[in-house]
Amino acid sequence: MKKILSRIFLVLLAVIVVVGGTAAYMLFHNPDEPLDTSVTTQPTMVDSSGKSHLVVIDGNGTSYAVVTDTDGNRYAAEYVGDSIGSTVGQVNDQIALSDLPTEANPDSQVVVTNNPNDYMGDVSTTSPVPSTTVPTTQPSTNLTPDATTTEPTPTEPGPYDLVPYRIEKYEEIFAGGTYLMEITTNDPDLGDTPITMAIKNGDMFINTTIEGMKCDMIFDSKTDTMYLIFADWKKYCKLPEDLMGEDFDMSTMMADFGMNDVGEVTVSTANINGQELIMESYVSEVDGSTVNYYFNGDQMVRRDNISKSGTTDSIYISKFLSEVPDSYFQIPEGYGYLNLSWIGALM
Repeated sequence: MKKILSRIFLVLLAVIVVVGGTAAYMLFHNPDEPLDTSVTTQPTMVDSSGKSHLVVIDGNGTSYAVVTDTDGNRYAAEYVGDSIGSTVGQVNDQIALSDLPTEANPDSQVVVTNNPNDYMGDVSTTSPVPSTTVPTTQPSTNLTPDATTTEPTPTEPGPYDLVPYRIEKYEEIFAGGTYLMEITTNDPDLGDTPITMAIKNGDMFINTTIEGMKCDMIFDSKTDTMYLIFADWKKYCKLPEDLMGEDFDMSTMMADFGMNDVGEVTVSTANINGQELIMESYVSEVDGSTVNYYFNGDQMVRRDNISKSGTTDSIYISKFLSEVPDSYFQIPEGYGYLNLSWIGALM
C-alpha cells in the first residue's frame, strides 16, 4: 500500500513544483482558459446537515440544488453557501433518482474513529493462538424428551475474545470495493500528514497535503481519467498520461489496497503504549512478509508489515468507513479547469 501511495505522492509533488510558481498561478486565473467539456462528474453541494445535493444550472446560468420529498420527487431549490432555500420547480423530467448522490447510512456501516497517536510506538505481544480456535459455546435449551446431554450451540465471539474473526470481517469490506480510510504512516517520505483514501464503483479518491497545499486526486474509472483538484486555487486538471507512466495501472493499485494475500490467521494480545489490543497475524502468500493487524475490540487501529529482512512498515488508522457518499468522487462546483497538456514535456 505504501509503495502505491509513494508513487502517487511523487506525481503530485512533481505537478505542484512545476505549476506552483507565481507565473503559473497567474496563468491559472486566465479568464479565457478553455473549459474541459469531457468531465462526466456532476457538480454537487453539501448542505449544513452534511447531505450532498446534485447541482443543476438553468438557461440563465443560475445554480440550484436538487432536493427530494418523501415520495422521491425531485425539485430545484435555491441555496446560498450550505443553506437550502425555497424550491422553484419540479425537475422529475430532467433528473432521475439514480442521478442523485447516494449517502452513507450510519446505521448500517462499519465506523472506526481513532487518535492514531495512541497506537504509535513499540509493540509487546503474547504467544499467538492459531486460527483453529473454537468459538465460545453455550448449552442448548432445545432438548428432546430422550436427550440426556445438552448440545453446545456456537455463539458469536465477543470483541475481546481471542478468536480470529476480525481480519475476515475487514477483508469482506475490502473485497466489496466500497470503503474510506484515513491513515498516517511511519514512512519519512510520506511524512505524518493524514491521507484519506476512498474507493467506490471502481473510482478512487485520495486527499492529502503536500508542500503545504491541499490536494485531491480523483480517478474516474468510466473514462480511465485521473483528475487533480487544488482547493487553494479552486482549480482542477486532468493528469497527463505520460506523467503517470505506462506501469501506472489504477485497477491493480486499488486491488492492492485490500487484503488479497491472507494466509492462515493467528490471534494474540498486544500492548502498545499501555493499551491492551487484539493482534491478528498472517504470513503473506505473496512475499512471505508477516502482516500484523491490531484491533481495539473489533475496530482496526494499526497495521504492521514486517518484511523478511526485518523492516517494519506501519499504517495507523484514524478513520474507516464501509460506506462512502458519491460526492467524494465529483468535481466541486465552481472549480475552473487547468490545461496541463504541456507539463509532461516541460518535466
